[in-house]
Amino acid sequence: MTVPGPDGPAMHADFSTSAVALGKITMAKAAREAIPLGWAVDAEGQPTTDPEAALKGALVSAAGPKGWAFGLLVEVMAAGLTGSVNSLDVKGLKVPDGPPHDLGQTYLLIDPGAHAGPDTLAARLGRVADVIANDGGDGRIPGVPRRKIDPVEVPDALWAQAKALKGA
Repeated sequence: MTVPGPDGPAMHADFSTSAVALGKITMAKAAREAIPLGWAVDAEGQPTTDPEAALKGALVSAAGPKGWAFGLLVEVMAAGLTGSVNSLDVKGLKVPDGPPHDLGQTYLLIDPGAHAGPDTLAARLGRVADVIANDGGDGRIPGVPRRKIDPVEVPDALWAQAKALKGA
């Protein structure tokens, strides 16, 4: 989802509706590392930490039942409305050979200028973005670059001590 703003995207979110992207599981398999519980289930539907078993099973939905329902909404829009392959029939996405995946996409285009005046879409999202940016936490509007780290003042004596400990 991308929401336009006056100077480019005001928000851009591109994510999987599963607890983790499939690529993290394939990377864990390649590294011969376990995956955390809660990422996937095996072919019998049992939670697993084995990435190979996970690849034969299914990814777990993000955010529990609400995330699962959101995933179904995406399924309806991406497969149901387009007549493309549904998630039950998608073949491996990371395989080097084979036919196209026939995945569907739905686009909903909204004119951000349809609501003229001071209460525009950009103004509304801007108010939310300002609150998030000024709340002091790590939250941010998706697509907005991470906050820049401010320089830290280090007294000269402490810096000299740190360099001496390092051997510089």
